Amino acid sequence: MGLPLPLAAAAALGGNALLSLGMVLQKRNVAWLGAARPLDRGSRRAALGWFSGFMLVNAAPAFNYLALLGLPPNVVSAAAGSNVAFTALFAAPLLGERLGPRRAAFSALLFGAIALAGLRGGEAGGGAFSPAALYAFIALPAAAAALAWALLRARRGRAAPAGAAERKGDRALALLFAAVAGSCGGYMVLPMRALQLAAGGEVARWLATPYPYLFLAGGIGGFVHVQVAYREGEMASVAPLYYGLQVLWPALASYFVFSSPFDPLQASAFLAIAAAIALISRGS
Repeated sequence: MGLPLPLAAAAALGGNALLSLGMVLQKRNVAWLGAARPLDRGSRRAALGWFSGFMLVNAAPAFNYLALLGLPPNVVSAAAGSNVAFTALFAAPLLGERLGPRRAAFSALLFGAIALAGLRGGEAGGGAFSPAALYAFIALPAAAAALAWALLRARRGRAAPAGAAERKGDRALALLFAAVAGSCGGYMVLPMRALQLAAGGEVARWLATPYPYLFLAGGIGGFVHVQVAYREGEMASVAPLYYGLQVLWPALASYFVFSSPFDPLQASAFLAIAAAIALISRGS
């Protein structure tokens, strides 16, 4: 079953808007998680807000599933870059953060580049599918994750250096964790498309394939590693690499996994998306 391109694009952007709103709601109400005492009325309200955000975040993959019925995986993945712009838009009224003309301009650039990538992307189609390439593009982030955790354990086993040396080491480690998280998060769209090709809409057949488990591995890997990245480094350093690889890793992988080539104009759109993400993440 196919989906018309406009509806598929709307599903991709709508899902990312819900995801961003959910993340902002969780950020707004996160304080209740550390409450040691019984929850008062304000804390209960914060808990409800946090869980509302949690539900929105978990509803987003269903929209990506629909989007993949009308758009190729590299375009659906590129649309994930809109999270940065949506987050900035929602953070202004809900978190009191300033949007600013600079972020507004780069957000417009981001949405324009996503539209260009979608228009040049064609339809999802059946296409060739390489399971070996699908496994390779999760194995590489897994290997990087093993290195990151080994370095983190080694650093904790030593006496912490002081001053600038410590901050530099933390930043490098944060960037490695951010790269793993972004690659894992962007990877999720690939097994989702593989699931459609292997089992179609037959839910009973999904669990008989390895693809739901690869999807979960990508999601868990992205969630866990970005938490460590946020703890080890500044948001301004972590966010561009995290969000950029969410776009670029699956765009590269789609070429090998699904034989989804892209012409120079579409490649330029992907690079513009990554650049806009970095510029938005640097602030207003």
